[in-house]
Amino acid sequence: MTLSGEGDYSREFSALYKKLVGAANVGDVHTYVSCYTEDGVLMPPHAQPIVGQAALVGYMTEWFGTWELEGHVATMDDQRTDGSVAFCRYRTRGRYLPRAGGDPVPYSHTYVDTLIKQPDGSWLVAVHMWSSNVAGSNVWTKEGRK
Repeated sequence: MTLSGEGDYSREFSALYKKLVGAANVGDVHTYVSCYTEDGVLMPPHAQPIVGQAALVGYMTEWFGTWELEGHVATMDDQRTDGSVAFCRYRTRGRYLPRAGGDPVPYSHTYVDTLIKQPDGSWLVAVHMWSSNVAGSNVWTKEGRK
């Protein structure tokens, strides 16, 4: 992932995103959810927000049990922070592979994340929101996963 934008927070943000994407690539629910604040919010396209780590564990356990990522590429477009709150805007592309077999589903997304700096200096995701740039690739609702 390439990071760019105002300020030189790329190393700090990069550590968070490497952990988040690394966990997503292997379906590691607990590491993935540990990248969120206690009341963190996941806002997938065409789905209700998933709020809080307990809800995230349930949702991501089901999602990672259904799909895996292939060829995930992310490009950071902008990052801004006041030192305690940050937002990052970026794009991803790749394919979702159904674990039960079937055709891969291509994806291309645009994201806006809100990050909160923790007392230890690390960053966590407070809000992870995105939209799909590919029609018909909604795998984020239960209906879309069928």
